[in-house]
Amino acid sequence: MLSNKITRISLGISLTILFIMWFVFFLDYTFQLDWYQYGLYPLKLSGLFGIISSPFLHSTADFSHILNNSLPTFVLTWMLFYHYRTIATKTFLFIYLFTGIMMWFFARESYHVGMSGVIYGLTSFLVVSGFLRKNMRVAAISLAVIFYYGSMVWGIFPTKVGVSWEAHAIGLLSGILIAIYFRKSGPQPAKMIYEIEEEMGFESEEEYWKAGYKPKPKEPVQENTVIYHYTVLPKKEDPKNESS
Repeated sequence: MLSNKITRISLGISLTILFIMWFVFFLDYTFQLDWYQYGLYPLKLSGLFGIISSPFLHSTADFSHILNNSLPTFVLTWMLFYHYRTIATKTFLFIYLFTGIMMWFFARESYHVGMSGVIYGLTSFLVVSGFLRKNMRVAAISLAVIFYYGSMVWGIFPTKVGVSWEAHAIGLLSGILIAIYFRKSGPQPAKMIYEIEEEMGFESEEEYWKAGYKPKPKEPVQENTVIYHYTVLPKKEDPKNESS
């Protein structure tokens, strides 16, 4: 029952984010509102609002921008809230806000819009957390998203005109930072047999193979001792010898 509830909540969150993205795009595209002006513009007071709004704004020149961001947003958000539900909200907000704030300070002077910075942050968080926690399934799925996303790795470099490589690079950094910060929070990796043995006091295999190794003498085991208390009863006399 708990697994079904977690699945519904995580899917609901990812679908809600996706719905807002497309709803904003639909209004902007249909009525030509030019909402890119509410995007993030570095070092301008008017551009501060873009820290919050820019991830939900996309280019209306065609559908390619929002289409490329939709599936990664859905999959990565769902994985975050499903596998890391105890730290998912804090992780998402950190990636979202850290990426926007750092871009406002350091990105080039232009309007920056789109969810790609958050996508890079979610991907790096899931990959790094997957390896740190030995959760190879999460790490593998996240890497698959990278390949789906095309030249995601190269997106952190200024190779294409009109692409906010700053958002990609800062988003990637934000995911790594929060993954390291939360490495001991949330779901922890299952312990291997040798780790359990070490915690229980067993000697490691590495020590066994050292030259001149002598096993430690086993401490005597104190067994439980049962003490019996008894009383010697007097011997019964023969009734024939009783005096009258």
